[in-house]
Amino acid sequence: MKVLMLGWEYPPHITGGLGNACAGIVRGLGQQGVDVQLVLPGQPATAGGYARYGSGLLQAVAAHAQRAAEIARSAAHDIVHAHDWMNGPAGIAARASGGRPLVWHVHSTEYDRSPGGADMRIVEIEQRTLDAADRVVCVSHYTAGVLREHFRFDPAKLRVVHNGVDAHPAGARAEKTIPEPIVLFLGRVTLQKGPDFFLHAAARVVQSFPRVKFVVAGTGDLWAGTIEECARLGLARHVHFTGFLEALEVERIFGMADLYVMPSVSEPFGLTPLEALALDTPVILSRSSGVREVLPSALTVDCWDVQGLAEQILGLLRSPARRRALARRGKRELEALRWEAAARHLEDLYAELAP
Repeated sequence: MKVLMLGWEYPPHITGGLGNACAGIVRGLGQQGVDVQLVLPGQPATAGGYARYGSGLLQAVAAHAQRAAEIARSAAHDIVHAHDWMNGPAGIAARASGGRPLVWHVHSTEYDRSPGGADMRIVEIEQRTLDAADRVVCVSHYTAGVLREHFRFDPAKLRVVHNGVDAHPAGARAEKTIPEPIVLFLGRVTLQKGPDFFLHAAARVVQSFPRVKFVVAGTGDLWAGTIEECARLGLARHVHFTGFLEALEVERIFGMADLYVMPSVSEPFGLTPLEALALDTPVILSRSSGVREVLPSALTVDCWDVQGLAEQILGLLRSPARRRALARRGKRELEALRWEAAARHLEDLYAELAP
């Protein structure tokens, strides 16, 4: 089986979870003996297309589509596999020029990325890709529901394949350098990820548990405003902003954290809780997330319920034994979530379409 895969970013040049997911899928397929030719834009991606959509990004998407069409005409392949909206036009072009079926892998939709108001140019690209694709892979049933709510498509095309996680060796946790427990937010600092909910919950926590450090790791269009909100809430002594972290720094901060919180407004899947649990860090998840489907033991809360989130954080801060038990249960659930398992599902899907 030969797959022409269209991606937008790949480690070490990544801005979010899409690049890591693409890398995991490529590795998993390789272990299954699938021949993958991965095509990326000529320049490392910036912003992942997730923040502000300028004419430069749309031009890059169009240029990527033109190059994909050229490659599809000459490269031997059985399937075209395109990831997210930035590769939608490339997938459509490659399908047309190479004559092979198109699998479109939906890691997020414009309605997830921009809960404050979707960019209809991107929605139109997503709709065109749905129309052209022979199969549509969603990273969760939650994401499949978002597609059903906002788009028109043949439901027979739809498949759900959950993401995976890489195994970490035992004892990989980083050594803490401060005595206080650390509560971590890690992700793009954008409306989608809910950093404001994290800060408002933190303000409630420190009122009764002041010996705690909150860390906001990442950057995004709300980064400056989030720092200002932190000061307004009187949290300057309790919150540390790291900015963007490279892969090894991400692993280190996960290993140092006592608790990871993902308060997203809409999270199609969410790889970061899996990465946290792989390093024995328990997690609290937004109920608006797909990763809940594979982590039934995780604590959950509505993203907007900052009082409920504060109470869950306090309960875990006051009970190290409960934190350890929650991490153990979550880590056991990871055993079924390797990238090889996702790859096997994708290989079965390819077999449905391959000539």
